[in-house]
Amino acid sequence: MGLEITGATELSQDINEMADALRTSGGNGGKACNWILQNAAQPILEQMLINASSNPKVISGKLRGSIKIGRAVRHRKGGYSVTVGIHRADGGAAYGNPVEFGHGGPHPAPPHPFVRPAFDARVDEAYEKVKQQLITALTSRGLL
Repeated sequence: MGLEITGATELSQDINEMADALRTSGGNGGKACNWILQNAAQPILEQMLINASSNPKVISGKLRGSIKIGRAVRHRKGGYSVTVGIHRADGGAAYGNPVEFGHGGPHPAPPHPFVRPAFDARVDEAYEKVKQQLITALTSRGLL
């Protein structure tokens, strides 16, 4: 008994056309992939800001002010990603890790996680936003 697959070439071409359309066009003046990923990361950013505001007690606000969404990065093996958190290259608070995980130091402090709980609480919402925005972007370009 054999298995015959038809339409694989057409499917591959359609997927490549969709990817090219998303790479070369976009919303809000940027590329679509960047816009979609940054927009979908908003729920995680919002939760992270809430977590950083309430635990530990806010002293200067530098940690909270350092939390941002990065730009979309294309990977060599395919795919894109964005980072949500403290970007020290942009002058962000350098003490995010000791707050998240705690530290021994001369004045030990327990962990006050604000990154991982935000991701765990809102990842499903972010994933749904990615799906919906991809559908909208592809439909508006006549690719779906």
